[in-house]
Amino acid sequence: MNNSKLQAFCLLVELKKLAPVAKALGITAPTVSFHIRSIEEEYGIHLFRTNAGGYRLTEAGEGVYHYARQMVQLQKDMDRFIENLLAGHIGSLRLGASGLPAHIFMPDLIHQVSTTCPEIRISLEVKTAPEIEKKVALQELDFGLIMETKQENPLLHYETIGEDALVLAFSPSHELAAQKDITKEDILKYKLLLHTSSSSTNHFIEKWMDPFQPSIYTIELDSVSTIKKMLTFGKNLAFLSVSLIEEELKSGVLLKKDLHDVTLNRKIQLIYPKTRLDHKMDEFVKTSVYEIAKQLKMSSTIT
Repeated sequence: MNNSKLQAFCLLVELKKLAPVAKALGITAPTVSFHIRSIEEEYGIHLFRTNAGGYRLTEAGEGVYHYARQMVQLQKDMDRFIENLLAGHIGSLRLGASGLPAHIFMPDLIHQVSTTCPEIRISLEVKTAPEIEKKVALQELDFGLIMETKQENPLLHYETIGEDALVLAFSPSHELAAQKDITKEDILKYKLLLHTSSSSTNHFIEKWMDPFQPSIYTIELDSVSTIKKMLTFGKNLAFLSVSLIEEELKSGVLLKKDLHDVTLNRKIQLIYPKTRLDHKMDEFVKTSVYEIAKQLKMSSTIT
């Protein structure tokens, strides 16, 4: 399959109209249409439905797009490899992370890579764990650091680099602050604050709250900073990683309660594509991640 045809197809899926696709590729709209018809004729299928909103994928088109996107990305990766090889330098490193790993790992990792290899171009995307998994599987990112999602992608390698336990966080002025033993029933008397973009954390909290209906007892907020500020009012509770509230704990702004519940323990995972061609930078990244985990005293929990 001609890569130009696949590029035109993938762009039409994303842009939904011929004109912007033609402009992006430096060709004419009729040429874009020709590429689409050529793919359809080759496989004997219809890729799109058209309406006022532009081009929309058929069921067959959805399947073709799933593979075409990967093929286009692989071509880009090979072109990038050749370009870097001819230029005589390592090139770029595309990193991704979900919330907690981005906070506790990425500053040190990026510092180590940029110090050791100052010529390298580094980028970082911070999204939910499932989004990072998807981008790494499509090889749009080289490595990801995520909290486990319990749904491993068969295209990826998963390495557990440590564990993190969620603790119950609250204000010293909260009613539970003076209570020695806190039960699930005690907690469910209050609203729990959840981070809207932290799907892995929410998964563990919902599992812990089962069989109760989580939506009744939760408030979703858009950032950890907002959650920590809300906790200081003394009315709500939140499950957070100790790493995210270290300063508040030291200053006494917040308190924590470790419930010693294994269902609140989460693996921190390094992920990368199974098809990735290893080189020296890959080994350096992996070694650095494990060293950072050791410094954070997470390595002792690795199983």
